[in-house]
Amino acid sequence: MEVSTGIGNPRHHETIVVARMPELVEDSVTAAQAEGVELVVIRHADAITVFEGRCPHQGTLLSEGSIRDGVLTCRGHGWQFECGSGCTQGHGGMRLQKFGTLLDGADVRVDRDELLKWKATHASAGTPPPTAPHAVRSLEQLPGPKGIPLLGNLLQLHPTKLHLTLEEWCREFGPIYTYKLMHRPFVVIADPELVNQILRDRPKTYRRWNAIENISKEVGMNGVFSAEGDAWRRQRSLVAQALNPAHLRSFFPTMCKVTARLKARLDKAAREHRTVDIQKDLMRYTVDVTTNIALGYDMNTLECEGDVIQRHLEWMFPMLNRRINSPFPYWHYFKLSDDRELDRAVKALREIVGGFISDSRARMARSHELALRPANFLEALIVAQEDGVAPLTDDEVFANVFTILLAGEDTTANTIAWMTDFMCRYPAVQRRMQDEVDSLLGQAAFVEEFGDTDRLAFLDAVANETMRLKPVAPLLALEGNRDVMIGDVEVPVGTVIMLLMRHSALVDASAAAAGGDSFAPERWLSGDDAAARHRAGFVPFGSGPRLCPGRSLALLEIRSAVAMICRNFHLSESAGASPVEEVFSFSMMPRNLRVDFTARH
Repeated sequence: MEVSTGIGNPRHHETIVVARMPELVEDSVTAAQAEGVELVVIRHADAITVFEGRCPHQGTLLSEGSIRDGVLTCRGHGWQFECGSGCTQGHGGMRLQKFGTLLDGADVRVDRDELLKWKATHASAGTPPPTAPHAVRSLEQLPGPKGIPLLGNLLQLHPTKLHLTLEEWCREFGPIYTYKLMHRPFVVIADPELVNQILRDRPKTYRRWNAIENISKEVGMNGVFSAEGDAWRRQRSLVAQALNPAHLRSFFPTMCKVTARLKARLDKAAREHRTVDIQKDLMRYTVDVTTNIALGYDMNTLECEGDVIQRHLEWMFPMLNRRINSPFPYWHYFKLSDDRELDRAVKALREIVGGFISDSRARMARSHELALRPANFLEALIVAQEDGVAPLTDDEVFANVFTILLAGEDTTANTIAWMTDFMCRYPAVQRRMQDEVDSLLGQAAFVEEFGDTDRLAFLDAVANETMRLKPVAPLLALEGNRDVMIGDVEVPVGTVIMLLMRHSALVDASAAAAGGDSFAPERWLSGDDAAARHRAGFVPFGSGPRLCPGRSLALLEIRSAVAMICRNFHLSESAGASPVEEVFSFSMMPRNLRVDFTARH
């Protein structure tokens, strides 16, 4: 076995174990951490190399990447690095930091002094630390809306319109301002560069607002989305592995089956000249995809006419949003009718998810092969728990199944729903999408080959433009793990930091070209510097180490469902429908979106 030593006499150097040979698989990427530094250990061509663990582009964890033909590809934005040297393919010859490695029996070791020296010069995710400003401002010196004694700005904010109010205040007070909810200070950040810097510096410097973790624990869904610290690290790698490109490729035939069911459901609506509540039908689609890939269970809600699991799921995000933004945890002392309905929904979902877990345990007890090669996310969680690879508690197994089910059905369904809204409002865009899909598919009714999902450039442009203008996460609530400096502002620990994700993307697009707030998918087809600039503020799946692990699955669902819709139907706004509105319920969803489907063939 060849190793990249780079270490002189090992007796003169203190070394640290970062991996063990039995755990390293050929052409795989293994996460490691030493002295607070993220690392990746690569076994390729019978050689072991250790690199810095975060992509120099936006800080994405490289351990979630994939290796093909000796090249490591970052799952964030596709940056590629040679496995032996760490050199990028393009990007000005940039390369990953490569650490001297020593094989000591079964242990893979690195030089501690070399690691600490590199850490000292790379304070923030492999990027140079920002230059300290000459003048420093406190929160009290920031502009912001006037409040009233005791309540602050509480009466000016409504949970379902929170994003719109904060964006309106941003236009009035600028990209950094402050407000208060009772005694709690909030600072709002809309500057694209600062937003990206904060995202890259998670989880070391920033974490989600602790209210999110606390409320998630109360309802039993403190999975990888809301977990922090060691709990997050234990869970993250398992989620990322379950949703990696190789797994998605093997799952694609099942997705095709679910896409065919969605087509049949829309065919029926078209024949009956029935207006479609498209967001609800798309929730069925995403639930079926998610339960298949994550749990190995075909729920088939698309062919069931009852409310099934959606009736329970649709209570979750609105109530989580209400409780997170509540100034007082009233439900600890008395419960309103909505709180009691939430309790019933959580109980029903616990029974459903508990059934998934019990069934999986029983299958795995009967099959030694499944224990060796788990076929889905839930099975991987159970194996990791029983083998001690990731010592998850029973509650963490449940929470992650719950989380992936809830996040998987809501966010992607809302993105596709917003795309259909734009297709209705821009007929020329709809025709161009149809022409592209027709050219690719020929006589096929939907995409049947996994590789073809990457050949829909204009459809992808429409998806990106939709996520820029109608992101499911227009806000991100964080807090510092300590006192932090954001730009020229001192932000004390305990301050809630609200990132305006949509405003950041609109600002960068406006700087790149006129009409940053207009719908223009063509902006994503240009490779010039202006287009590259507005891409910098576009982070619909987050950025840095906590990039959404479901990103690849979401994009695959979007391409599959929208290509099928374009191939088979003409979409139009339902006559007499109320105007479509944005509603913030932890994610941003459309209200009053009704679509008429007409068969094209």
